[in-house]
Amino acid sequence: MGSREPLNTPPSPEAKPDPQPSQQAVYSIYLQLQSMAAERFHGSLAGKLIATAGFGLDGMELALASTIAGAAFLGIEPDPQRLKAAIHNASCDFMVNTLDEALRVLKNELRKHKPLSVGLLGDAAEVVPAMVERGVQPDMLSETSSMDDAAHRAAWEQLHQRGARIIRIGGVPPDTLQDGEIFDVVWTAANPQDLQRLDRLALELLPSDDRIRHRWLEQAPACFYRQLPRKRVLSLRQEELNRLLEACRSSTFARSLQAPATVSWENAAGTQQSIQLSPVVPE
Repeated sequence: MGSREPLNTPPSPEAKPDPQPSQQAVYSIYLQLQSMAAERFHGSLAGKLIATAGFGLDGMELALASTIAGAAFLGIEPDPQRLKAAIHNASCDFMVNTLDEALRVLKNELRKHKPLSVGLLGDAAEVVPAMVERGVQPDMLSETSSMDDAAHRAAWEQLHQRGARIIRIGGVPPDTLQDGEIFDVVWTAANPQDLQRLDRLALELLPSDDRIRHRWLEQAPACFYRQLPRKRVLSLRQEELNRLLEACRSSTFARSLQAPATVSWENAAGTQQSIQLSPVVPE
């Protein structure tokens, strides 16, 4: 079985920094997965398996979106450096070397309806036909841009014909809010405590029955805690954005901040605005 931290040696000076998944891209894919869950899986991806060939940057983003949405994820990747990078940026929980190991790790989590991301070091041209032969049936499939045009495509199509839904990554995310003008909002903070305060503030203003955005705000911190700058992304309606800005400008919230923070937003037309939040020291 693999581990979360298989590397104990520091990278060489010539080594490139690990790729960092874009939180905006992960959020967009997350909304896409939630839309597909509503259409086909009664609104939940718990106990569902998403598989892809390729664990490059877009594979990492899909892995994070999948586990935040509650699914289990299997990424097949022949390059060990990519899998090690995925381990380091928290988009992969375990790296394994065989399909048997991958299935052993995934089986219990799928049965318990718990999310997990597994990276399988191997050639998709060998692994995917073996999945077909052994009756391993993912619920959803995605082909990422990091995947080459290998001989596994016929087996991939068999999985699709057996019922796996194809995920088309990219494009405009579904409008899960459905009514009114929607704003892409980002808040940034200098420290984890202030980011948590802003996250909680946003959670408090969301409708209690908005399971999708509540889940994002609750799960995303554990996935992006290593990334700098510290930030959170979220889509808000006009009235929700107004309430968030009003709450952020309040003296009560300002006194809770430890350092300056920023809230920025962009509408569908691309117009961008932002406000700076400054801490207030109690007298």
